[in-house]
Amino acid sequence: MNIHQLPQQQQSSYDPRLCPLAIKIITITTVLIYLVNYFFDNIFNKWFMDIPYLVIENYEIQRLFFTQFIENLFGIIIMPFLFYCNVQDIEKSLGTVVFLIDFFIKNFLIQFIFQIFALIIQNNNMYSYGLWNVLFVYISLSCFANPNETRSLVLLPWYFIPFQMTSKYIPFVWMGIHLLFNRNLDSFAALLLIIIEIKCFKFMIFRPSQIFIQKLENSCFFRCFKKRTDFFAIQQDFKARQPNQVQEQRPIPQVQPFSGQGIQIGANINFDNLNINNIQNSFINVESSQNQFQNSN
Repeated sequence: MNIHQLPQQQQSSYDPRLCPLAIKIITITTVLIYLVNYFFDNIFNKWFMDIPYLVIENYEIQRLFFTQFIENLFGIIIMPFLFYCNVQDIEKSLGTVVFLIDFFIKNFLIQFIFQIFALIIQNNNMYSYGLWNVLFVYISLSCFANPNETRSLVLLPWYFIPFQMTSKYIPFVWMGIHLLFNRNLDSFAALLLIIIEIKCFKFMIFRPSQIFIQKLENSCFFRCFKKRTDFFAIQQDFKARQPNQVQEQRPIPQVQPFSGQGIQIGANINFDNLNINNIQNSFINVESSQNQFQNSN
């Protein structure tokens, strides 16, 4: 995944005018859903918040796909800003279409693991919502991909949070701070997804082909966005696998010229130059010698 190759100067640049398109869509959707809940008695929460017993007993699968857009007042203020600060370089690296699909896949997998946890502990009254879990996954993947890099604690600009620490410790600090305010299993579901994505999928569980994404980029839905400066097209084929080791070419064995007596086995024989009379005389000599030996006996 290109998280490994994100330049440090890009990771510390936060200009709202350069916000990528997908993050704008996520932010605007989250704000609109908050307003819908505020003016219409939490109608979106009633149908889309991930509550395990409603998903399991009533088969309300839609709750696994859109619960990340539900936020409270504090979340609607801080989470879009944190999402923009931490994830903009990932979208630029992956491409807008790839990032959007990857965003929904990660959220679905987190909610799916959350359902399994709820079944194991037999507590279906828990709930999961908000951008935090997906944000936590992206931050952790970025930190573990560059574990020895020094960055700010919550990945805000240095003039907001001057405290710096090694990247590999930041996800655990984030996890601890979140559990102080929200003791829910969805954070552990996000942590399990991080482990699976690092150990089994090399930091990227969704690896589309470049041809497939280019077809989506040229579709009716995304075609009107391609000319925007905040739209980032795919630049590489994530499905292509590079060989881990370059196989060395084996040297072609060279045949040493035969220097002994007799005919070399496997050598080319020119039958045209053979003297037939000499061969016949040799056979006559052999027969005469055999007759003399018999007469002597």
